[in-house]
Amino acid sequence: MKLKKTTHQLKGIGTSPGIYIGAAYLIKKPDLILPRYWINNKEINNEVQRFLEALEKTSEEIEKIQEKLCKFEGRQQINILDTYHLILQDKMLRDNTVQYIKTDHINAEWALHKTTKKIRKSIPETHTPQLQEKTSDFNDIKERIIRQLLGKNEEIYGHLPKHSIVVAHDLSPAETSQLIKFNIKGIITEVGGITSHTAIISRALEIPCVVACQHALTHIKTGNTIIVDGAKGNVIIHPSKQQTENFKQHQNYHLELKKIFLKETHLPAETKDKHRIHLTANMELMEELQSIKENGAEGIGLYRTEFTYINRKDLPNEEELFKNYQHTLKSIYPYSVTIRTLDIGGDKVLKNYPYEKETNPALGLRAIRFCLREKAIFKTQLRAMLRASLYGKLKILFPLICELEEIQRAKKILNEVKDELRREKIEFDDNAKIGIMIEVPSSVMIAEELAQEVDFFSIGTNDLIQYSLAIDRSNENVTYLYRPLHPAILRMLKISLAAAKKYKININVCGEMASDPLYIMFLVGMGFRELSMNALSIPRAKRMIRMMTYSQAKNLLSEAMHLKTAYEIESYAKRHLEKIFGKELDIFDS
Repeated sequence: MKLKKTTHQLKGIGTSPGIYIGAAYLIKKPDLILPRYWINNKEINNEVQRFLEALEKTSEEIEKIQEKLCKFEGRQQINILDTYHLILQDKMLRDNTVQYIKTDHINAEWALHKTTKKIRKSIPETHTPQLQEKTSDFNDIKERIIRQLLGKNEEIYGHLPKHSIVVAHDLSPAETSQLIKFNIKGIITEVGGITSHTAIISRALEIPCVVACQHALTHIKTGNTIIVDGAKGNVIIHPSKQQTENFKQHQNYHLELKKIFLKETHLPAETKDKHRIHLTANMELMEELQSIKENGAEGIGLYRTEFTYINRKDLPNEEELFKNYQHTLKSIYPYSVTIRTLDIGGDKVLKNYPYEKETNPALGLRAIRFCLREKAIFKTQLRAMLRASLYGKLKILFPLICELEEIQRAKKILNEVKDELRREKIEFDDNAKIGIMIEVPSSVMIAEELAQEVDFFSIGTNDLIQYSLAIDRSNENVTYLYRPLHPAILRMLKISLAAAKKYKININVCGEMASDPLYIMFLVGMGFRELSMNALSIPRAKRMIRMMTYSQAKNLLSEAMHLKTAYEIESYAKRHLEKIFGKELDIFDS
């Protein structure tokens, strides 16, 4: 008698949109038994040589993986894998291991284990996703070197069928990139977050992905039929016939919508009554450039540069930054690129930087505060930006400005850099625009004073909402309080916009609010002419704008501003959108 399979649903974090129904394939790495034994004086040189050869073979293995990734649909290599080369070249990793072999008279595997344990202890004790990724990198590199030492570098994906949904506890960048050749259709991991390597690579490759899906390996077996929804973070095991049919319809609908949206990418984001909106892209990694162009972005409205800094053991030098910015500006021309200066601190930290312990890092040494203290790091980045400015249209954006003195000090340092370049006879665009992020209540309240100092405002709604409503977005106990349509937030948006208009400077919205269909109409009705968002959201936002009128958007905002609570405003907005778009509203929810 056949046992009936029970439908079970798991919940994680959706990090890469898309839906796929298929067979699961569990990746469980075989346990490595670490050999530990003593060696005599005569064996030391051979043991050291064995370790150095294993390092070289591991480096070659990573290079081969990068080459495969470069060939995939002509995409650029995922630069995260460069972190692996930096670890392998790390003097501490090499020298300490050799030293342990020589002084402790132990085998290479044991010596490497002691070294990596020592290195991991040097990483600050914190639960930020970025530092968890560093630990994961060291673990993966250690395992790869040990496999080389043991002669057990077998392919762990040898029996992986094509079109599978991969389920694992965690995947390193190298492991994720190796999956490409199998044309996998979904990824589920038990750990990870929005900024995890798996999430970043899956987004770049447009593979539906759910991370932080606890107990996935317990509930899912290889061969199980599962549904992965990379937008909502849902995983359904043994879906019923009705669920399968519903999701297949949703999947087909999603694919058809994508085709429709992409056909319209060449059209302007213009309302029916000819009100023009400019849609630009947020960018974190170089490999997103192709997607940004394919999805019809009119430039980059926010280039978050900190990811160039945090996934490595050392600081990028001026030449490396220059080449990065130069390539980005040339790729996006004739559109502009807004490069945000280093927004480090909080949950984004530099390795080997002597941080002082902070009770609340989100309110501590971060963003512009860090740059003003670490003037040399700040100047190196500004020099690279200015040198690259000749190759496109550059806008420089300073984050987390809380008071007038901060922007004045930042501009003074920028002028010092310009003077240095002039003395060195290095050309740059002296007319590059300067802007600040409006993301704390204090900057809203002095918006008029700030507007007289800069060429544009960029409103970071993610932090503005968080700081204004005193909530931690990552704390699940208070996420219900994260309300973009809170009356206070709407009023702050209006104040910032009014100050920009009064002093005739440009203004855009670059937080997640800018890409959400529920909020786009409010922003358009308020008078914002530029919205910056994830590149994949641009075609949907463009379609919505082309289906509405500016007068409808203004009426929605006007009525909503008379309401007293976020719940009332949200409820009213949903009813209003249903009246305007009817069944078409499903398109935007998809």
